[in-house]
Amino acid sequence: MKSMHMPDVDVREIRLIAELSELRKLTAAAERLGVSQSAASHALSRLRERLGDKLFVRTANGFQPTPYAERLAVASREVLAVLASGLLTRKPFDPASTTRRFTYYANDVGQMVSLPRLMDFVRKEAPRATVRVASVPLHDPGAALAAGEVDIAFGPFDNLISGFRQSVVFRERYVCIVRKQHPTFRGGMTLEAFKASDQAMADATGLAHAAIDRFLSRHGIERNIVLRLPGFHVLPTIIASSDLLAVVPGRLAQTFAACLPIAVLPLPIPIPPFDVSVYWHERYDRDPEVQWFRKTFTRLVRGKTGKT
Repeated sequence: MKSMHMPDVDVREIRLIAELSELRKLTAAAERLGVSQSAASHALSRLRERLGDKLFVRTANGFQPTPYAERLAVASREVLAVLASGLLTRKPFDPASTTRRFTYYANDVGQMVSLPRLMDFVRKEAPRATVRVASVPLHDPGAALAAGEVDIAFGPFDNLISGFRQSVVFRERYVCIVRKQHPTFRGGMTLEAFKASDQAMADATGLAHAAIDRFLSRHGIERNIVLRLPGFHVLPTIIASSDLLAVVPGRLAQTFAACLPIAVLPLPIPIPPFDVSVYWHERYDRDPEVQWFRKTFTRLVRGKTGKT
């Protein structure tokens, strides 16, 4: 599209042209605009000078528009109608009536931590809404967030920086899980027992456990990994029925321990905690629907109750 020079006219001046064309009286137009007659008169003088036309001529029947002003008045009414229509689309969000599908990124740990409370809340407060959990892509997870295809990302991301905002939901620590009555750990965790144990590892990307191993290796600890799994879903039953040990996030360990005969033990050398956050693209920071979902999600995962 070719660029074209357009006079500098603001919305108040566009409204003045439309109102004066309809009412033909400067006082009445000023009242409708909520300004003084003097302010309206000065605005009209500026328009005349800027546009190079008298626009409205005083007659016995009030202010009559010139042919140019008549065309401007038609265009002004159309512009104002389009603008009003656009502004009215930002209606308050009503969870009870929305049919929107909310989508978020979460790995299997994030799903276990978030979905039970989230789905219970959505069924009660937004019964016509649906939820979709998308697999976290290995490359460029920010693209779908920036495009609005995914509303939020939940987890310890380190590649959502430029153009993204985040809110820390909680700080997480790694712990060990073993089966209850494990003979090696009847007296608790020891460095020797940890180093001697066969271990299972569950991690879809390898990134988290690579960080664990780097930290442990700095302290002269090498793990004996005998089983590698693509995710955490099968891990608890394997641990509960074997002599294997696994290093997992603390909240996940407590979830497992509530329903299976496993014991939660500290690591022999504590690994520094890490932040688990909700991320969203700044384009959708003020979007009412995404804002409701983001705040609801964060509050529920933090363990707080009540409506947003």
